[in-house]
Amino acid sequence: MKGMVIFMKKIAFITIIVMTALLAYIMQVDWTSQKFTDALSVNPDNIAKLQLSLPGESNYATTRDPKKIQKFIQYFSSKNYKRIRGDEPTELPMSASMVYLYGKDQTDFLVVFGDTVLISHQYYNVKDDIIEMTFLKDFHQAIK
Repeated sequence: MKGMVIFMKKIAFITIIVMTALLAYIMQVDWTSQKFTDALSVNPDNIAKLQLSLPGESNYATTRDPKKIQKFIQYFSSKNYKRIRGDEPTELPMSASMVYLYGKDQTDFLVVFGDTVLISHQYYNVKDDIIEMTFLKDFHQAIK
C-alpha cells in the first residue's frame, strides 16, 4: 500500500511538471499571426478588379490586369500580420491609402496606415515591417 502511495505521488509530480512545461510553451506561441490571404473575405485567386487611392487623393486608379493584381497580392502576402485585440489601434494617421478588391461575389477593402492595416473591418499590425508608401505610389502609377 505504501508503495502505491509513493507511485501516485510520482505520477502527480510528473503530471504537474509536464503541464507546467506545456503551459509555458502555449503561452509563448504567437497564435495571433495571420497571413494576408487568410484575412481577406474575397478569394485572392478570384479578384477581378483592384482600385487604389493614395492619401490626399480622391481619385482611384483601377486595374483588371491579373498580373498586376497578383503582384499587389504577393507584396501584401510577403508581410506578417498580427491582429490587434479589440480592433482599436493606439494611434492612426489622418490620411491613408484605400484599396478595394472586387471578387466574383464579394468585395474587400484595405486601409493602409504604414505599419497598421485595416482589412475587412479588422485591424492588423504589420510585424517587424511596414507597407512601403513607395510601393503603393509606384503601383498606383503603374495602373493609372
